[in-house]
Amino acid sequence: MQKKNFKLIFTLYFIVFGVFITALSTLISYNIHVVNIKDTIDRYAQEVSYSKLNDFLKPNIDKMNALTKAIADDKTLEQYIKNNDKSKIKDLNNLFLTFANSEKNIMQARYIDASGKEIIRVNRDNLQSLPYIVPQAKLQDKSLRDYFTTVKKIPTQKIWHSDIDLNVENGKIDVPYRPTFRVAIPLFKTNKFAGMVILNMLVNDLFSSIQSSPIFNIYIIDKYGNYILHPNERYSWNKYTGVKRSLYEDFPHDASDILSGGTKGKNFFAYKLDNILQNDDDAILILQPKKETEKSLENENLIASTIVAILSILLSIPLAIYAASTPSKLQRTLHDANIEMKRFAYIIDKYVITATTNVTGIITSISSAFSKTSGYTKEELINKNINIVKHEDTPKSVHSNIWSTILKGKQWNGEIKNKTKDGEAYWLEQTIIPIKDDHDEIVSFMSVGTEITAKKRLEVISVTDKLTGIFNRRKLDEILHLEIEKAKRYDKTLSLIIIDIDHFKRVNDTYGHQTGDSVLRSASQILQNNIRKIDFLGRFGGEEFLIICPETGKEGAMSLAEDMRKRIEEYEFSTVKHVTISLGVATYGSDDDEESLIKRCDAALYQAKGDGRNQAIYK
Repeated sequence: MQKKNFKLIFTLYFIVFGVFITALSTLISYNIHVVNIKDTIDRYAQEVSYSKLNDFLKPNIDKMNALTKAIADDKTLEQYIKNNDKSKIKDLNNLFLTFANSEKNIMQARYIDASGKEIIRVNRDNLQSLPYIVPQAKLQDKSLRDYFTTVKKIPTQKIWHSDIDLNVENGKIDVPYRPTFRVAIPLFKTNKFAGMVILNMLVNDLFSSIQSSPIFNIYIIDKYGNYILHPNERYSWNKYTGVKRSLYEDFPHDASDILSGGTKGKNFFAYKLDNILQNDDDAILILQPKKETEKSLENENLIASTIVAILSILLSIPLAIYAASTPSKLQRTLHDANIEMKRFAYIIDKYVITATTNVTGIITSISSAFSKTSGYTKEELINKNINIVKHEDTPKSVHSNIWSTILKGKQWNGEIKNKTKDGEAYWLEQTIIPIKDDHDEIVSFMSVGTEITAKKRLEVISVTDKLTGIFNRRKLDEILHLEIEKAKRYDKTLSLIIIDIDHFKRVNDTYGHQTGDSVLRSASQILQNNIRKIDFLGRFGGEEFLIICPETGKEGAMSLAEDMRKRIEEYEFSTVKHVTISLGVATYGSDDDEESLIKRCDAALYQAKGDGRNQAIYK
């Protein structure tokens, strides 16, 4: 009986204790979550601002910059300006029409000459229509327009951005409103202003994407507090429409802080846009948390805390009974399990390179091994985009492939090149796993990696000439074999250039081998910097180099060889000052193999040296 009473008392004790602990834990948890609501909104602001600026605004503005620069650099326009050839007007019209077709937000694309007269103008009436060429008779004189006089004064070929305003036709603002952003670049002929290329971008869709948010009211203002964008459309563009609306009406306590450069307050988050919109607006993006956002988070917190409390109390009863029956055993089991879990977690954290991100690529957690490998502290990485460790040498196609794979819920495996905080490259053999919730929705991604930098370095060393840093003979043989196979299979042209430094033995004998090595390194760098992207350069042996030129015939190979010869001849080397090279050139024939092609190329080199050196001979 006494044993049974003891068990009953012990059970009740555990139940009461469990209820007390649950209530206390729930209360503490609730208060912590209340504090965390502000942190959550801060995090939302970081994610939303990053998305709006880097996923929407910056790529679109960068694209307009690139299109403007591409038109300005086009050979057709360059030739027209150089020769003033009126017969090229049709070609120019087609050029501007092609670029306008490539981007639906381009509402106008123009070339204005040095006098301010429109020479080319392509218009688009609306986002659904196709662009068309404006007849010459309807082209206008823009010499008195502000944008013309401003761009005319720019001393170099620098991109110019206009303020964002409403499109005006015949002295009246277009209705419905057509907010317009202009990108222009001056053109020069013999260092004199020769006109400008200007693109008008309609930003309705772009601003609609920026303004869309279930969490924040989103505003854009200029440096004077005028609204470029307002959640209530009536107040957008009030500088131009005459509708009166003060920033102090929407932010009575924060307006002065915002206008003076404040970035964060009780009721706002502000982000300057002048690094993207490089104009006189000095625009500011403002995020204002919606009232329902905080209320919703509070309700979720209350509901979650209540559910946790109820579940904890219900679970505490059977657990208390079980704990009362075997307290020692339970304590020992829990203690051992806890130690094992901590040990396992410690091993994972210290030795396994892991990171977890949300679905937008924002880092939510990393292991100590990840921190050590990348050189960043955990605090420097949490809440940052995973692109912080992205190496600029990694092709965009690799990251596109990663995202297209994991967003489909599939696991991605492969090798990827990253960079440390100090800019050093490192390689990972990485697996990225989508994490799903109970509804099979992707909620995050976990990456697990093994560092293979040493392996990659060995791979590079195995194909690299130690002295010059270019391909070695072994790699050249491998590439030549593959390129000959391609030439045979696809009936492509292929040329080889063998290069020999003239009188190199005399350099070594006169100045010593260290100077000779310096000449080899400098010569290889000159050659490497001036071959095409499709070509392969390597050290063939001693003072000889080999260039493999895929899809290149005699004319192209001889042109490249002559260019190389001149560059070496004109270069001033350390100590020896000037050296020359002889070059042998040969083009692949259907009966050739590696040996015969190299033999002909070598024979051409031998002839070049025999005929007096410092020349290129074709066989």
